[in-house]
Formats: sequence, C-alpha cells, structure tokens
Amino acid sequence: MHSIQQQISFDINGNPVWGIGLGAYTNPSTTLDEIFNYLSSAEKPCLVAIDEFQKITDYPQGQNVEAALRTHIQRCPNATFLFSGSKRHLMAEMFMSPSRPFYQSVITMGLNPISEDKYAAFAERLFAERGKKLNRDVTHEVYSRFGGITFCLQRVMNVLFMTTEKGKECGTDMIDDAVHYILDLSSEHYEMLYSMLSEKQRAVLLAIATERRATAVTSGQFVRKYHLQSVSSVNSAVKGLLEKDFITKDADEYCVYDHFFQLWLQKQKYIR
Repeated sequence: MHSIQQQISFDINGNPVWGIGLGAYTNPSTTLDEIFNYLSSAEKPCLVAIDEFQKITDYPQGQNVEAALRTHIQRCPNATFLFSGSKRHLMAEMFMSPSRPFYQSVITMGLNPISEDKYAAFAERLFAERGKKLNRDVTHEVYSRFGGITFCLQRVMNVLFMTTEKGKECGTDMIDDAVHYILDLSSEHYEMLYSMLSEKQRAVLLAIATERRATAVTSGQFVRKYHLQSVSSVNSAVKGLLEKDFITKDADEYCVYDHFFQLWLQKQKYIR
C-alpha cells in the first residue's frame, strides 16, 4: 500500500473536499521518497507549510530525520517550504547551529502578536453578527493580560461570547469569571501535570513562575533566592521542564509555557 493516498471528505457545510493524505506506513524513508516524488512531478509549483516543525526532534531517529528531510528538500526545486514553530529556542537550534542539517538553509522571521486593533475589530464583528455587543475595553483588558497571545485571547473570548446573551453587551466585569471558568475546567488536568513532576522540577517551575520571566536561572543568586538545591540540579530540572513543555525559553528568559497553568498555580497558592 502506498503511503500517499487521495482522500475525499466533507466540510462543515456538507460539501465534498478532495485532498491528499498519508495512508498506513511503516517505513519513514519510503514515505519521504513518495512525498517528494509527488512534489517533484506535480504540474504546478508547490508550497509546503509544516507547522510545529521542531517536533521532528522528538522522533527516535533524531538528527537522521533532519538530515534526510534536508537532502530531499535540496533535490526538490519544484516546491517552496515554510517551517513554523512555537518553540523559538528549538527552532533557533535547528536552523542556527552549525552542527545541524538545516543550518543557514532558510530565511528566518519572527512573528509578533496580532495587533490589538485588528483583533478588536475581528472580535467585535463576530459578536455583532450574533446580535451581541463587545465593549472595546474588554478586548484591551484581555489583550493586555495575555500579551496578545492568540491562543489565550481566543479561549477567553470564546467563554465571553458564550456567556453574553443576545442583545446584551459584554463588559469588563465578565472577564474574571471567564478566566476562572477556564481554570476550573482545566484544574484536574493541571493537577495531574503538576503531580508528574519531580520535587526538584516543581521547585524550579515555581521559582520561574514567581519571577514571571526569569533570567540567569542557573546563577548562584537565583538558587539562593528560591532555596534550590544546587546549580547542577537546577540545570537538570530546567532541561526536563523544557522537554516536557512546562516552560519555554525566549532569548535568555524562561517563563511558564501555558499562561493558564501560570494562573492556576497562583489560584492554588503555589506562588504569589
């Protein structure tokens, strides 16, 4: 059975949609050959977008996957590739480290959060289409709280939309209830995640969460401030927290990856 298969599905309106997908496959190398053979023989130039590209580093084959993919891309002039990822430090390592296959093979570009004005206009339009009104102060408050991160904005706005009655206006007094609703809904999940951490990892996680954006986490000053065991144990804990996506690194700053998890830690009084 070939890995590449034609697929017919239906959209939310019941209209048929034709596409290409992966069937059953057991040999990744063969699957890559089939994919790139298809791209090379396509009648028109192709644009291939791969989201969360840093995930390929989780494959058991490690950098062999990166090297194989890089080789295929170099031999495929009929396609342009777009790689995106939310883990900046991992993406930077993949494309800026001389020891990695994709070193200096792309033009890099950072994406800033969507502007507040554009998001406000988008949200207000959707509220208005359902006979509801969104006070502009609501968008400003939510945008400010979550730094314009689209995932967080969408979650809060979805709850606000759900709890605003038709013909009524959504005001800033509804924001806290919406956030608490999300935290209560996720509480069991966050409790389970927190319980999975070792004692050392919890201590470092809480220290970073307390700082909000922590720098020099392996310095003696940071270790003493939060009564951590040692610089080496912090190093080990940070590595594990990064691998498990509990924290993220942007330049020299560490912070809790999930903003709602940060708020949950505060609500549980694990941090101030």
